[in-house]
Amino acid sequence: MSASEISLHVWPSQWGLSSLEPTCLAAVMYLQQVMPGKFSVVECNDPDFSPTGHLPYLVHEHHTVTSLGSIIKYITGLKATGPTRSSSNLDSSLSGTEKAQSIAWCAHVESNLGDIVSYALYSNQDNWAELMHPALASLYPIPQRYYIPGRIREMYRPRLESAGLWDLPIKEEEKKPFKIDKSWQKRQNTKLFQETFGRERVLEKARISLEIYARLLDEHDFIYRDRPTTLDIVLAAHILLLLKPEYPEPSIQNLIKHTHPALASHARRVFEHISSCPESQLRISSTPKFVWSSLIPWPSTAWKDGLSEEDIHFRRMRWGFYGLTLGSMAVYLAVSFQNVSRHLWK
Repeated sequence: MSASEISLHVWPSQWGLSSLEPTCLAAVMYLQQVMPGKFSVVECNDPDFSPTGHLPYLVHEHHTVTSLGSIIKYITGLKATGPTRSSSNLDSSLSGTEKAQSIAWCAHVESNLGDIVSYALYSNQDNWAELMHPALASLYPIPQRYYIPGRIREMYRPRLESAGLWDLPIKEEEKKPFKIDKSWQKRQNTKLFQETFGRERVLEKARISLEIYARLLDEHDFIYRDRPTTLDIVLAAHILLLLKPEYPEPSIQNLIKHTHPALASHARRVFEHISSCPESQLRISSTPKFVWSSLIPWPSTAWKDGLSEEDIHFRRMRWGFYGLTLGSMAVYLAVSFQNVSRHLWK
């Protein structure tokens, strides 16, 4: 990679899409549209490579830019000269009011529709067990594939819990041995009711959000003009991740296909518009598959943010103590093993 080349670091591709995460997918599609052939994609399976501990992030010369909104703003601000020049701003034809509305709508999509995508992939138990967990496990070697997907899922848990979309299976009460449980059927009925109610609550939230975006599109090919703008790309990236994967539990997917086919058509139209460019072929590389930081649950690279020098010193001393303790245990076990071996061979 040359010094002036732009590299975009994202979660790896999956299901025929450039990334398995909506903001990463939107970032790739955006750069494909504004500067086709002038950037490379780096597939990354460890968000700790990012300065903030989150993907996507962009590297250009001495600049590192994180978050989708900041990446779009940075690319828009590049000078229209040199080998990395970008084409005209996707939103240049919009009025001042439309630009402000577009920024607000993009944030709305990332928040509301982002919750729905995260629910479908990480919270819904059927989709997690049969679709997302295997997809994530395929990104890592043994033994990382056995525990890293679960760690990634836990990263989404606070967001989904706050949105009321966390859908872990309800644990049954422990049964006492050799005793007939007369309340078993009652508990099963309660469990079924709670699961059904929870799924309906999710579908209702999805219906409300999708209806809003359907009215925004208003049966047009694109939201504002006769070509995609930033908002079209962000919306399409989220819808595509609800359409493309073969979901074992496809209720949200079916809701889009049967109730809001215009949104499905819009997402495919944006995808095809971007992919049809002869220069849109991506140059893809990847970070090392084996990452030592993934073997041990070390803190994220952003752990120092907001800490005083005293707190940082305390944490370093604590990790040093852990290392010393482990080292002492290893020496003790080695010496003990030698002593046992010596006695056995006497």
